[in-house]
Amino acid sequence: MAHFRRDDNSSIEYVDAIPRNEKTAKQKRMWKWIAIAVAIIVVIIIVVVVSVVVTQQKKSNNNDNSGNGTSNSQYPISPYAHMTTIVTNNDESLQQKENIYVIGDVHGCVSELDKLVTKLNFSQSTDQLILAGDLTAKGPDSVGVIRRAKELGAFCVRGNHDDKIVRLKTFQLERGENAMYPLSATMPEGNVPDPLKFKNYHVAIAKNLTQDDYDYLASCPVMFHMPFLNDAVVVHGGLDPNITSLQDQIPYLVMNMRDIDNNGPSPENNVGTQWGTIWNEKQQNLTLDNTEIFYGHDASRGLNLKNYTFGLDTGCVYGNELTAMNVRTKVMTQIKCPLYVKQGGTDDD
Repeated sequence: MAHFRRDDNSSIEYVDAIPRNEKTAKQKRMWKWIAIAVAIIVVIIIVVVVSVVVTQQKKSNNNDNSGNGTSNSQYPISPYAHMTTIVTNNDESLQQKENIYVIGDVHGCVSELDKLVTKLNFSQSTDQLILAGDLTAKGPDSVGVIRRAKELGAFCVRGNHDDKIVRLKTFQLERGENAMYPLSATMPEGNVPDPLKFKNYHVAIAKNLTQDDYDYLASCPVMFHMPFLNDAVVVHGGLDPNITSLQDQIPYLVMNMRDIDNNGPSPENNVGTQWGTIWNEKQQNLTLDNTEIFYGHDASRGLNLKNYTFGLDTGCVYGNELTAMNVRTKVMTQIKCPLYVKQGGTDDD
């Protein structure tokens, strides 16, 4: 019996169920142009989407930096910072203090802090101390300074060295001391501007803090604002004159700035114009709402007093003076300090 295959087109019974439709040259050209048009449309859509995203990012950055070219995204805060950015104190109890003293960088010099307090005839009932950051590091007894400050009821702001110690202690408390190895490893904090290795000398100070010590140091805000007193602000490093709102200031820069160059605030000095110079120029053009800034951090410039900015880091730990200024009267009190470390290098050494 004869057999046939359905796909055998030589058989008389073969039927082509799917007829072939060969495209003409004209149709091929048409489909080619359609494909090109679709590709162009896709490219246009991608370009538009990318442009919108970039524009929104720029707007976000502008909102963050208020026009000064920097943003919080450029200086991310460590997840271990446990940071309060600003404390505004209009409390009646503070307003009633006869004397409010801001003290420059103590840097672990607890004996000198005691001598200065004695010279001030300080009384907690009538007076208030505010420490302008860097209570810790470099000097002989960082933990002693923290405990003495707490005993005195002192307010404080966070200095760049204090910040390192807080971050390291937070890591230890959350992850355990065994996680702080190998010593050559960098603490995982994301893309912070000042990464810390576990061999950093701040680690030893951090490990010696009790929970109470840590709680006090971590409570020091980056900015301490007293609106009732010439709108005074105490910070460690400085304020960016190009940012009008305290809430928009960049915490890392507030703790670290010295100069302002073409790229904005910098931790370095002699690379631009000292931030206080620019701040004073802008304040002089205001008829109302002048703001006075009391700060430390810049020991290389020493006592640096202008109309609206008062630099009070006089390098006690370097064998110079420890300085207090009465915010109400601008009267200064100083004591002489012994040499504990030689001055030189950067403030992070």
